[in-house]
Amino acid sequence: MQRITMKAILILILASTFMGVFFKAAVCENIPSGFTLINRAYTFPGNASGCHHAEWRKSPPADATIATYTDHTCTTEEGFEEEFTCKDQHLLLRAARYTDQGRYEFICNTATTATQLDVLYALKLSVDETDSITFSCYSRSAEDVTWLHNKETVLHYTMDGSVIPGKGYEGRASLEKTCFKTGNFSLTICNVRQADAGVYRCFLDDETIKGYPHAYELEVNEKRSSPGDQTHPDCNEATLVLYKTSTVVLGLILVVSVICLIIKLHNCRSTSAPSTHTPENDCMLMSDRTHATDERPPVQESDYTENKPSGTQPIFEI
Repeated sequence: MQRITMKAILILILASTFMGVFFKAAVCENIPSGFTLINRAYTFPGNASGCHHAEWRKSPPADATIATYTDHTCTTEEGFEEEFTCKDQHLLLRAARYTDQGRYEFICNTATTATQLDVLYALKLSVDETDSITFSCYSRSAEDVTWLHNKETVLHYTMDGSVIPGKGYEGRASLEKTCFKTGNFSLTICNVRQADAGVYRCFLDDETIKGYPHAYELEVNEKRSSPGDQTHPDCNEATLVLYKTSTVVLGLILVVSVICLIIKLHNCRSTSAPSTHTPENDCMLMSDRTHATDERPPVQESDYTENKPSGTQPIFEI
């Protein structure tokens, strides 16, 4: 009886494991395994270097062969020459359009590998280093939300309150606590780094539903420092020395100029003061002296002028 019970339990375990793997595979079929932005290039993962014969095929809207690889030569089929080309034994999409998204197959000998390509229109955002940025995302309802940076997880948040941050985003990435009630699944990243630049995508319900808006392209601007900051990568040591030297020289010139001006003003004030020992001011100009001499009152003729020898005749009043 115990053996039958153990066998039954073992069968149930194996069956549940198989069903879980099957369900996961079915769900993953709906998850884009590759993405690119509109008008951007995309290289498909299949490498034909180890294949005797290889093909790249696209399913929707109709089954069609895009390119073939035989005898170490890759040939793009007619009608696909402008969009696709072969590069390093890979299939390259030159500039993605919305019609290029869908299922692609890479057939190497007898093995087939499928790729689901998603072509995105991403809103462009820009932020300075060390600042914060918020990516908006909304949905009517969801049981969980996942934010991806390129292909790596930034944050996974479930309705039961479980929060799983991605590597490097611990303590920096957050959502509102009421997001499942309000439908606002916007992501906020604080203390932005240069490594945070790239594409961000919002997924809901085990990454099967896209949030709206769905994708963002983030550009991180380098933080600029003052001219004296030696830690800045653009701060050249020779330039820094020259800057400090010129600052010191200009400061000395300014100090000397101020001292000379003070001395000159002091001398001017001291020489302009009247002297009590001489009848005339030592600092008086020659023109002032002449003017002062001309303004002296005329000398009165005394009664004894006639007794003085003179070369002129006195003038008598009639």
